[in-house]
Amino acid sequence: MESLQEDEQIIVQDTGKSDFFGKGTLYLTTRRLVFEVGEGGLLSRSTETRIDQPVESISSFSAAGRRILVVHFEGNMEPSTLHIDNPEKWETAIRSVMVMSGGT
Repeated sequence: MESLQEDEQIIVQDTGKSDFFGKGTLYLTTRRLVFEVGEGGLLSRSTETRIDQPVESISSFSAAGRRILVVHFEGNMEPSTLHIDNPEKWETAIRSVMVMSGGT
């Protein structure tokens, strides 16, 4: 992940897949939920940020099945569905970051 803000820390990160964006890396920081996708070939590899939302904008989230995390952001009609290895771990981490930041 490229740019962390001052006093922002990565809480958890995992490789994952989005049906819409493809394969990438999902990050939860003390402030944001970020999903970055690798673009290009072996020599010109770069990352493209596909989701970068403040934790406060998460209106709902749940571990939906064995390897699926569903996150709904305020202002988005459709939730983001992410395929990751341990969605329960992410659900717990998101909940604790929301509590720390004064959310629900």
